Amino acid sequence: MSDESVAAFLQSRGDGVLTLHGDTPTSLPVSFGFDSETGRCLFQFLSHSDSEKWAELDDQTPATLVAYDVTDPDDWTSVVFDGVLEEVPVPCEEKREAYVDQATPIGMSVFDAAGADLDAAWFELRPTEVSGRQSPT
Repeated sequence: MSDESVAAFLQSRGDGVLTLHGDTPTSLPVSFGFDSETGRCLFQFLSHSDSEKWAELDDQTPATLVAYDVTDPDDWTSVVFDGVLEEVPVPCEEKREAYVDQATPIGMSVFDAAGADLDAAWFELRPTEVSGRQSPT
């Protein structure tokens, strides 16, 4: 896939599987937005105070995002986005709006805490290698 096709797919997808390559590799379903200006994926990670899920994250955590869509066995697209996670302060309004527009919404029932009790942290996945494939048309 061309760089433009990969970017368009990532902007339209909104969810995928993120693998953190720390001491204990972990894969998680995530929602994300894609910033075509920077070529980075933006995540808002939520956790409650006693959660250890994000404890291993730092500004050098290698990670891989896999986003895909399968309509039927002969109609599919996938993008593998390797990079390094970087914590960012609360992103500018434009990036937050892009995240809200693109990221797949999830229910808060996945957490064992009320929404008001969750802590939010923003991260970007800085690319080191990005590749996309799709079924022949």
